[in-house]
Amino acid sequence: MSKRWIGLALSLIGSVAIGVIAAQKFYALFDKTVPAGSMTDLVRAGTHSAYLVSGAIFGIVIFGWTTLAAWAARFFPATAPTK
Repeated sequence: MSKRWIGLALSLIGSVAIGVIAAQKFYALFDKTVPAGSMTDLVRAGTHSAYLVSGAIFGIVIFGWTTLAAWAARFFPATAPTK
C-alpha cells in the first residue's frame, strides 16, 4: 500500500470522526434543549441516528473538500517560480 493511499485513508477516518463527534455534540445540545415530555423514546432514538448519519456524511464532505484543496494546491504555488 502506497503512502498516498495510507494518507487518504487516515484523512477519511479523521474527517468522518470529526463529523461524528460534532454530531454527538449537537445531539447533546438538542437533548438538553427539548423538553423530555415532548419526545418519545422512538423519536429520541431516531433523532440520534439522524444526527450520527448526517455527521458521517458531513465528514465525507470535509474529506472531499480537503482532498480537493490538497490536489489544487499544486497549481497555486506560494512562491514564484525561479528562473
